[in-house]
Amino acid sequence: MKTRSLILCAVAVVATQTITFAKKTEVAVRKGEVRAETKTGAASVDVGAGRKVVLTPGQKPAVSVDNPLVDDALELYKLVEAEKAHGELRIDSVLIMVARVDWEEVTAAFYFEVPNRMPEATNVLTVSGSPLGDIKVYDLSGNLCKVEEKSLGNFTFAYSVHFSEQVQPGEHFKLIGVTSLDDTAIFPGGEPSAWKEGPLVYFMTSTTVRNALQYRRFILPESAILVDTNHEIVATDAVGGRPAVTLRSYTGPYSDAMCIVALLDPAEDGTTLADLPGKYYGLRSKLDRENSELYQREMHKIRAGMNFADQSTPLAALLTGFASGINENADLDRAVSLMTIEPDEIQRSMESSKYWADQVDFLSTPQWPDNPGNGYVHPIYLCRKGSLIDEIAQRMVHEDGKWYSHHGNFKQAADSEPATSEDIAAAKAKGYLCDWEIAGPYIRRGKGIKDKNHKELFDIPFGPELPDVDVPWQSVEVEPYEQHPASVNISSALLRIDQSVTYLRTEIISDAQKPARLEIYTDDGVKAWLNGKIIHENNISRGIPEQPDTVDVTLKEGVNHLMLKVTEYVMGSRAIVRLRPASSAADPMPGT
Repeated sequence: MKTRSLILCAVAVVATQTITFAKKTEVAVRKGEVRAETKTGAASVDVGAGRKVVLTPGQKPAVSVDNPLVDDALELYKLVEAEKAHGELRIDSVLIMVARVDWEEVTAAFYFEVPNRMPEATNVLTVSGSPLGDIKVYDLSGNLCKVEEKSLGNFTFAYSVHFSEQVQPGEHFKLIGVTSLDDTAIFPGGEPSAWKEGPLVYFMTSTTVRNALQYRRFILPESAILVDTNHEIVATDAVGGRPAVTLRSYTGPYSDAMCIVALLDPAEDGTTLADLPGKYYGLRSKLDRENSELYQREMHKIRAGMNFADQSTPLAALLTGFASGINENADLDRAVSLMTIEPDEIQRSMESSKYWADQVDFLSTPQWPDNPGNGYVHPIYLCRKGSLIDEIAQRMVHEDGKWYSHHGNFKQAADSEPATSEDIAAAKAKGYLCDWEIAGPYIRRGKGIKDKNHKELFDIPFGPELPDVDVPWQSVEVEPYEQHPASVNISSALLRIDQSVTYLRTEIISDAQKPARLEIYTDDGVKAWLNGKIIHENNISRGIPEQPDTVDVTLKEGVNHLMLKVTEYVMGSRAIVRLRPASSAADPMPGT
């Protein structure tokens, strides 16, 4: 196949001789217009900017979009039209995504339907949102649309898309936008992400639209090995030697819209099938196998109509929540919920429990403590039926000897990487504390939900502050943050919950009793104990500050125990601590 690109601002004529041995020719138009016709003049066609014409001997010239991602999106739209015609689903909106995935960049075509909310017909669609990069927009005929961009301040832009035909009030603009997904939120919603956990690379897209029919097609790197997806695979094929997978999902009434693909890529990092996580070939822990068997056994009984009401363990409370929905038991739904459910919300709460009981299976959970104290939040990891991706972390909360169901967290992208052993050695040489354990998060029923109630949690004692409580401490790796070589990313280490508190502890070894200075940076507030005594309190809402909270202390000879209580308002939590000689002033740049 031979391809030529024409840069034109006027009308031109392109001809090809009709001979039996001639090859098909494609002509792409980047600017202006062009007329393509066979030499015999038997057929001709107009080609607009952003289109291409295929000239084949003996056949009428064919016009298509000069973008293979748009071609694929238009083809997938035929599947959508077929489902709409079938009429089985309530389809309020449609999303089609075709993404070409490279490790350094992801480029995608998105099909959207956006209603005309103006009182009159118009051919201009105006939307606002985050920067869209070098976006190109096509209509469903493949015509390239003019896009005007206007800054609204605060990193928000208005985009006006001009279509060739007017859209009546209440009817939908139908468009395909093509852009790079790196740091881009494609309108009208959804921010795609890519990240790595161990040997697996995850690609994720998500929207928040109810009753939406969605098709997503990932054209993967050439050497990629498809490991798992969390939604139904419609087809797998190859595009130019690259594997491709097409997924279908329907968001239903609960915006069940997250789509995840898990991969290995030998060419990128040397991983092979031998690097598959053990869960993909049956190597699950004894605890997880036992809990999974228990979950399946009890769910079978619940679906058969048997009563189930047990809040003695996190897993039992999860099953109780699902039972309340499956058996439509409003009293049980109220009893197992951590937060108060208003009377007008109880029906929807039960419907939601039933919906998710039909969608997910138990995957794994850490060993829960017998007596963790009030407010401790324990995760149960749930996977989609037919998948082993830990898509949802369901929060189970301990209060007065019982476990309650709280909201679940959908899988979130890993936004950083742990420090290397060389980085940690360098950080310790500069006084940064790197050997931490973490416990939590902790919340309180009726507290920490309204704005700034995390400040109330500051003075409420939780497990690590109390005697005779089984605190589930776990080690946590440090990572670089801005100019700091070592920090604890609390939101990545534990379940991220707004309006909560988390505890950190470490040991400081001193060769003698001596004065020292602690420099503490936290997002948000912090309370600190040294050897069991409170040495610092700062109940504040903030990000990591430029200047630290400084605390002059006296270290005893031998092991000194430092514990922090860090509050979380919104948007994540982090802590950094540096130990300095007592005579040192804070450096202008903490990394020095």
